[in-house]
Amino acid sequence: MPIRGGLPPRNPRFVGREELLTRVRGLLGNGPVVLLPSPDHQLGGTGRTQLAVEYAYRHADAYELVWWIPAEQSAGMRAALAGLAQKLGLPEARDLNRTLGAVRDALSRGEPYRHWLVVFENANRPEDIMPYLPSGAGHVLVTSRNPRWTAEVAQVLPVPVFDRSDAVDLLRGRVTELSAADADRLADRLGDVPIALDLAAAVRAATGWPVDEYLDRYDRRAAELAFPTPIRVAWGLAAEALDRAAPADRVLLELCTFLASAPISWQLLWAARTLPLEEEVARTVRVERRLRAAMRRIARFGLAGLDPSGERLTVHPLIRGMFGQELSSQRHAGLLRTVRGMLAAADPGDPDNPAGWYRYAELAPHLIHSDLLGGEAEEARQLVINCIRFHYARGDYDSSRELAGAAVTRWRDALGESAEQTLLASFHLANALRAVGRTAEARNLNLHTLRTQREVFGADDEATLATANSVGGDLRMQGHFGQARQLDADNLVRYRRLFGESFPTALRCANNLGIDLRLLGDFRGARALDEQTLRHRQAVLLDGHPETWASRAALAYDLFGLGDYAGVAAVLAGHAEHVAEDHPFALWAGRLTAMAAHRRGLPEARELAAATLAACRQRFGDLSVDTLATAVSSANCARAAGDLAGAHELLERAVIRLHAVLGDEHPFTLAASAGLAGVVRAAGRHADARTIDEEVLGGLRRSVGADHPFTLSCANGLAADLFAAGEAQRARELAADTLRRSRVVRGADHPDTAACAWNLALTDGDRAARQQALAALAKAYGDGHPVFRATAAGQRLETDIDLPPL
Repeated sequence: MPIRGGLPPRNPRFVGREELLTRVRGLLGNGPVVLLPSPDHQLGGTGRTQLAVEYAYRHADAYELVWWIPAEQSAGMRAALAGLAQKLGLPEARDLNRTLGAVRDALSRGEPYRHWLVVFENANRPEDIMPYLPSGAGHVLVTSRNPRWTAEVAQVLPVPVFDRSDAVDLLRGRVTELSAADADRLADRLGDVPIALDLAAAVRAATGWPVDEYLDRYDRRAAELAFPTPIRVAWGLAAEALDRAAPADRVLLELCTFLASAPISWQLLWAARTLPLEEEVARTVRVERRLRAAMRRIARFGLAGLDPSGERLTVHPLIRGMFGQELSSQRHAGLLRTVRGMLAAADPGDPDNPAGWYRYAELAPHLIHSDLLGGEAEEARQLVINCIRFHYARGDYDSSRELAGAAVTRWRDALGESAEQTLLASFHLANALRAVGRTAEARNLNLHTLRTQREVFGADDEATLATANSVGGDLRMQGHFGQARQLDADNLVRYRRLFGESFPTALRCANNLGIDLRLLGDFRGARALDEQTLRHRQAVLLDGHPETWASRAALAYDLFGLGDYAGVAAVLAGHAEHVAEDHPFALWAGRLTAMAAHRRGLPEARELAAATLAACRQRFGDLSVDTLATAVSSANCARAAGDLAGAHELLERAVIRLHAVLGDEHPFTLAASAGLAGVVRAAGRHADARTIDEEVLGGLRRSVGADHPFTLSCANGLAADLFAAGEAQRARELAADTLRRSRVVRGADHPDTAACAWNLALTDGDRAARQQALAALAKAYGDGHPVFRATAAGQRLETDIDLPPL
């Protein structure tokens, strides 16, 4: 049996279509096939989806994998493809787009399944699915109403109405005592249109109307319409019959008019029980048993599909559209208010919690059709904001950005630019923009939002503080670490005063301030703050909570910066084993472990660094700052192992990409360039290294100051360049200044301070100073460390730069 995902139940009453099924099978061998309505029924109703479902079941044995993807809305399509990624065993990237690209590529390569079938249902915008269309030995089947499919993308196959014999078989299959002659009469009147035939068969089965009575009713209703069509007339008879049997059920269907084609769960309809409703409707939705019975009656009359479990209704777009056209403007407005209230009442809250994501996945498709963005109630707009955050939290940054952008545009006009929820949507839009790499737009939007929030709500408002935290992230991305520290320190004071030290958002702000301190080279201050944050998080959160892991990683980075390389392993010991290999914490832990192993002279450092770099590329992408920082650490390990060519390639590529992502003057770009100079110097090209180091040192002094660890490491390298060039006096002055600063900043016992002392002693030719430096190195590293091979050979020591997280 093939692996299946999302495939709708097979229609037990499917009939005919043998020639079409054969044609689909033949065409799929030549590339994607799109099923379209026939030209004379462009609105649909000819059975495209049922044909695709039947094909999938009939030929399932020819495939190893069959996956069904609802493609009417891009968010739902991305979610279904993310589910396929899990089934393919692909690691989940932070950015969902990377995961979806990996799905396409894995299918195209035939890994791990060579023979597969992927069905995109209701793909009415070809441009939306084109980035995700795989090639290879598998098959792609598409259903659509849009005729704008080019031959370069897919082969078009129109799906016409039934042949008469198939139409007769469908009608007789529903009511076995129906004669062939009567079935032929019905099929003739219904134009052999599949959806009209299905409605007629369902209504006759539900009401017991004889054929003559049905046809009489059909003719009378057709005479009342200006433009009667088989679908419209058959729908009208079904809706009228349901209204007569159970008026409340018709109202439920009218509510569905404002929802999407996606399945509608009974829980969503049940949420309406808290709203003011007509008495009989209120009685129906108030009790689950009655609501489920109503859903079964609706399905009996053919007006919706009901899944085998009885959990979800699916209403055909044509049925929804015809109900909508029958509503007066006053009733339309009243039902729309009810639907918006129903959606808001179904909001589970806490969109960051994965436990509730399945509920948001059910609600999100209905936001557009209900025009929830235009809702007047605050709770309806809050559901929009929560859905924006849900998309972001699960890594679907594009869906988050699209919904947030639409909300900001609508609410600026309707509510005003300074309205609370307009500003909240702006905050989330900035987050999504930053996540997709549009950092300048994010920064400008955040600054504007923060100014407005401070003016309208004050600096102590919780939403204002959240935006200020986001601005701090923008400042770090710009390399303005000092400004970020100032802002985050002010935020933390406010958070603690308003909410207390252990409040989750106060702890997040403390975590951000720790990042700032670490980026500024204040590892002692960062350690004190991160230890405190970790204690609070352990007290209020489970130890396996992502924020607890983040605090452990932060503390490990602090210890690394302080030169306590053994302490890094102690903080991380055992904790990364409880998360997936590609979880951000596992990747942070992997990089830190490799960095500490490199500093301790352990041989496994390089292999661990390379494995972590490969995992980061898969998880975050080549242009992620996390990936580029890991590449710098991996290059340090490669250089220490003697692979200068490999180290040079890694650093050169990292520098180019950091230039593109962060800019020329960002401290990370400059620090990686200093690392590149170290590799060039190790290859004996001191003049080239000097050129790089002189430019980098000036940039670092301007951006982070002369006392920053990045600056000190670059200065240490430049002193070596000057010494090699015969400029002993300049080399000595720079080496002495670097040592003095390192003792103040890093501490006298720090390994890098000991390395600076060794280098100055070599420059001076001072035997006693060399012995003191060797003693300091022995204290820092212990006996047998590879550093002593370099000192024994009279070589100068590098002080490598590793980039902490932004």
